[in-house]
Amino acid sequence: MAAIADHILRATQAGGRLTAIDFEGRLLSWQQLSAAIDDLSTVLGHQGVGDDKMVGLLGRNRLEAVSAFIAILGADHAMVLINAIRPTRLIAEEVAELNLACLIGEREDLGSDVVAAARASGTLVIAVDVTPDGVFFETLTPLGGQAHRLRPVGTLIEIQTSGTTGAPKRIPVSEHTISASLRDGVRSAKGTVENFELKPQTSPTLMFSPLVHTSGTFNTLMSVFEVRPIVLFEKFDAQHYRQALIKYRPKFAPLPPTAIKMMVDSDATREDFASVRAVRAGTAPLSVELQEAFESRFGVPVLTTYGATEFMGVVTSWTLDDHRLHAHTKRGSVGRVSKGVQLRIVDPASRAELPVGEQGILEAKLERIDGGASWIATTDLARLDEDGFLYIVGRADDAIIRGGFKVMAGKVAEALKQFPGVYDAIVLGLDDERLGQVPVAVVEAYPGSELDGEAIRAFAKQRLSPYEVPVRVHVVSRLPRTVSDKISRPAVKELLAQLG
Repeated sequence: MAAIADHILRATQAGGRLTAIDFEGRLLSWQQLSAAIDDLSTVLGHQGVGDDKMVGLLGRNRLEAVSAFIAILGADHAMVLINAIRPTRLIAEEVAELNLACLIGEREDLGSDVVAAARASGTLVIAVDVTPDGVFFETLTPLGGQAHRLRPVGTLIEIQTSGTTGAPKRIPVSEHTISASLRDGVRSAKGTVENFELKPQTSPTLMFSPLVHTSGTFNTLMSVFEVRPIVLFEKFDAQHYRQALIKYRPKFAPLPPTAIKMMVDSDATREDFASVRAVRAGTAPLSVELQEAFESRFGVPVLTTYGATEFMGVVTSWTLDDHRLHAHTKRGSVGRVSKGVQLRIVDPASRAELPVGEQGILEAKLERIDGGASWIATTDLARLDEDGFLYIVGRADDAIIRGGFKVMAGKVAEALKQFPGVYDAIVLGLDDERLGQVPVAVVEAYPGSELDGEAIRAFAKQRLSPYEVPVRVHVVSRLPRTVSDKISRPAVKELLAQLG
């Protein structure tokens, strides 16, 4: 049996009757997850689905999908994660293209179109149900005789990128990469995991990151790895999050920038965060102003991280010691390099390594991917300071050249977010006959806020260079977002084409 499958089995046995997942008051114990692993192994075995085939999972943040996720990996099968939070037609098209031996999902997601697409491919379809008695799997369509997609050697999970800048692409993540990433991220006492002394934890993971996104996948695996209970949210809600803080009193709390802003604007108090030693923030850039506002209000340090889907985990992070020593002098940094990672900054054109302090393209070497043999290029512009702190300046494709002047779209968007009533903003470059490109902004208003685009432009003129000020500011009630709650650039481009 593979190492991760074996560890999941032993973790569920170690947890016993303790709660493993709490979803809106519906509870599953570790013992029930252990039984689910056994049941799924039996079903797949009887149906002839070997471990050389990939198992598809219609993923979303619900009890059924998360328990099936754990059961699939515990049963020693590799997985293709499929985003279930989309129109049925798109899911059916993806199922038809994937040609999987098995597809698992909750009944609500297994609509007639999806089941028909699976049946045409000879895909075994299994519905997962959760009752107070446990997790149950029911075969809806049998395995056909077709030749199905084989599991690439070493692959454990195939996951999609968030699609922030273009069409999502599938990335195979190896068991070696995931295992190494989990060991690097363990928060329990040194030696606990290495010595296989599995001990149930009491401080839970408050998880609202989408299961089908890297952060949700990793947080789920890490929780099982540490025998740590999961408090599962289908989506982030400030009031529900506050109630979970009060009920479970976690030591660490994950909060991406959008959620941090929602908490700052909520009626949460310092007492609500009394048990929290630190908030971990990742998945998107966090402005210095928002970080300072959160820390000032709640008295909790925010430890930012930086990673990517390809890395299956973070490559830089802040520690509590770093925050204590450098919180005010290294504001805006995403932390220092993680164990088993090397970073360098290279010139965008020549790819030659640049001196400390200079801005260029970020590249990384990771032991958990290929033993640290090769440099992996990102699309991020960054710099490293003399103490090894990394600063993400923006994306290489964020630069807008306006009449010879370089406009960094991220910088402009951050300035617009300071305008009262603006919840979020994005700036894109649109083609212009005279200047090459010009910046155009789309801002999302807080519910109930009335915003004027020209007033926002006037505000920007006081804070930016003339060439950085957007030529137009469009106000919308909600910006289009990806499954990971990042603004979708392709969808915004389509929106701008409609707005004119």
